[in-house]
Amino acid sequence: MSVVRWMMALGMAAAASTAAAQALWDSGNVPQPHLAKARALAAQSKGWRNPGLGVCYWDDAQPAANMAREEPARKLFDNLYFIGSGQDSVWAIDTPDGIILLDAMSNSKDVDTYVLPGLKAVGLDPARLKMLIISHGHADHFGGAQYLKDRFGVRIIMSAIDWDFSQTQKLRPNQSPPPARDLTVSDGETIRFGGVALKTFISPGHTPGSLSMLIPVTDQGKPRTLLYVSGVSNKNLSPELHAAFDQSYARLIDIAARTKVDGYIAPHASFDDAIYKMEWMRANPIAPNPFLNGTAETLLFLKEVRECNLNSADLHRAMPGRRTPRVGD
Repeated sequence: MSVVRWMMALGMAAAASTAAAQALWDSGNVPQPHLAKARALAAQSKGWRNPGLGVCYWDDAQPAANMAREEPARKLFDNLYFIGSGQDSVWAIDTPDGIILLDAMSNSKDVDTYVLPGLKAVGLDPARLKMLIISHGHADHFGGAQYLKDRFGVRIIMSAIDWDFSQTQKLRPNQSPPPARDLTVSDGETIRFGGVALKTFISPGHTPGSLSMLIPVTDQGKPRTLLYVSGVSNKNLSPELHAAFDQSYARLIDIAARTKVDGYIAPHASFDDAIYKMEWMRANPIAPNPFLNGTAETLLFLKEVRECNLNSADLHRAMPGRRTPRVGD
């Protein structure tokens, strides 16, 4: 294990072992029943890593997530590739008619550093880029979108409410403005392209129009379904967005259970443990695909995240002046 991985593991372990009633360093004696529920759910997992629980422990988990190593671009399924960084995930879906991208990082430099070289590294031609779906309206997801549109003519898709929301974002120095408004997608709509059908669900909470999806993939020719969970973190939300987050996750839990999803992915590698899973795949090339962790583990993840949001809502009500530094979205 590399030093970085060892330190990251220590950070996550510290997050999970912080005193049971304390999800934030300065939470005092605020009761946290939802934190207890999240921890109990994490204890049911068959694995020892619980990325869902991390969003209960922002003061610990966020710095650990920021230390994630840069994993080389990798083919994960017959038609799905990871081409992002250790912090910001970008997914590529290959179809006979061209490539669908999920998210575009913060700026053109990110695209030139990760996305385009990543596509080439896994044998995909960037000239085949046709569609870009933005998971939600934060700049670390839309920043490179206009550059991709200008260079390759991709069509950009986002929920209507997050097209509006993206225009309100205060940009950091390394973030580019939102792209010119293009295509919108509605709740329950299916995006069909190149024989691939992506079922979309507007999941407000993390942003007003976060976009979750059911993504069909094939693993060695066998059809599988992944749940793409867009809005996972719950930092500094309004009471209204905390409530919307809870309703969205109740719905996603139902969708995942009814469709019997085979696993989940997310916009940041710290949420779906993508870096660790890819390292595992490299070290164990004939082992089962770790992204296919099953319906039960997906449901535990969703339930943990739901309880962590409710816990944060309780803390925000009890400590209205307490804000978490916005390190990543």
